[in-house]
Amino acid sequence: MKQQFWHDCWDNTHIGFHQDELQPLLVEYFPNLLEPQDSRVFVPLCGKTSDLFFFADRFKVIGNELSAVACRDFFQENQLIPKIQETMSFNIYQQGNIELYQGDFFALSPEQFQPFDWIYDRAALIAFPQDMRIEYVQHIKHFIKANTRVFLLTLEFPQEEMSGPPFSVDENEVMRLFKDYKILKKTQRDLTGQKFARRKFPVTKLIEKLYIISK
Repeated sequence: MKQQFWHDCWDNTHIGFHQDELQPLLVEYFPNLLEPQDSRVFVPLCGKTSDLFFFADRFKVIGNELSAVACRDFFQENQLIPKIQETMSFNIYQQGNIELYQGDFFALSPEQFQPFDWIYDRAALIAFPQDMRIEYVQHIKHFIKANTRVFLLTLEFPQEEMSGPPFSVDENEVMRLFKDYKILKKTQRDLTGQKFARRKFPVTKLIEKLYIISK
């Protein structure tokens, strides 16, 4: 998928993928997974999710988002005024414990950051078609250090019933993509017939799954 697709979504407010409320599985499961030393979280393809505030009370939060519109809206809608630093590759929006790196995810390097305790993937992996999912996982692995855990959320549905994004990513694919890592399927919930984010999908089955991935 080309970057222009996502720019057009934000420019034209076609953001049915945006979830207005906190992610329920994050609220239910994440607090019990924390270690005392955990202090840094990375949120790729973060959009303008309010989940960033869920982390910010305790964590240094690094988000990455392609769209300048999403970054601007995140701060404006929450009545915050960020400091903005312009670099060659990214515009960095900073306010309190939150930093948003606006630019291409694949241009990020782990050397730019201290190691992360958590990577929170609510809707990044499922935003990519299959070939780009492989590329995405290859890149995200550079950020997974010895003590990093990935809080990964996926969707499963009959792909032939709806073109993505989001795309269906089943359990077998997660196992293949992270085959050299520890993978724990923490839980799943049946969303069939319910809304996901801002829309209801025209599919006969919709399952959301939570995985915890580590080295």
